[in-house]
Amino acid sequence: MTKFAWATDIHLDFLGDDNQRLIKFGESLVAPGPSGIFLTGDLSVARKLVFHLSALERIAQRPIYFVLGNHDYYGGRIEDVRKIMKELTNVSPFLRYLPTTPYARLSDTTAAVGHDGWYDAIYGDWKNSTFGMTDWTAIHDFRPVNGAKATIVAEARKLAHEGVTHVQNGIKQAVRYHKNIIVLTHYPPWPQAHQHGGVQGDWNAAPWFTSKMMGDMLLDAAKAYPNVKFTVLAGHTHGKYDGQIANNLECHVGAAEYNAPVLQGLIDVP
Repeated sequence: MTKFAWATDIHLDFLGDDNQRLIKFGESLVAPGPSGIFLTGDLSVARKLVFHLSALERIAQRPIYFVLGNHDYYGGRIEDVRKIMKELTNVSPFLRYLPTTPYARLSDTTAAVGHDGWYDAIYGDWKNSTFGMTDWTAIHDFRPVNGAKATIVAEARKLAHEGVTHVQNGIKQAVRYHKNIIVLTHYPPWPQAHQHGGVQGDWNAAPWFTSKMMGDMLLDAAKAYPNVKFTVLAGHTHGKYDGQIANNLECHVGAAEYNAPVLQGLIDVP
């Protein structure tokens, strides 16, 4: 049994030029002696993402498996940022952007599968939701939409479907050789996993804080492979959640505060 450090919604851009705090956070990830690190999105913003990931890599000197969140695309285009992450993965000895591979072998029995995913506006009532997302002006892909909610939902569902398809295909390949699958994604796949302030998140915000597509697919996978244990790690809501979704499927969402990145905990990797 080995352990991996897990962090989410660390928003390193909020640290500004305080490199000492950045170093201190990176050192906190490796202090427990993990074999590697999991990051589940909202790491920085587009223009600083390479700098912050490279800094963590230099400090950690061990594999870092990661997906991105909505904030990581602020100031950029989704396709461009993902291309840069793929190039970074190709040249880095430690950084592994999970959407670039079907799955990553962590041990003889455990594999990691992951994708950013996206909220899909299926839970809740998106038509009447008064909750707005900075995404719709900060990410170039959404700017031409000009706030048209139906078009926003269509774009979001396209992104969500892309993530679900990648994770589903990765699971199908990984279960041939591994009996433990750790799924990294940014958006909570079930409404009960959307926690904020110690209670379940506002249903008004649910369209933009959950991914029903991902949740349904993961439940199907758990039923299809009853002898495989699935562990889902997510973020986005900044509210802590630990729950058993099915006999062989559990979900953990990390708590977070802006300008205060922390180690969420250690994840067992058999």
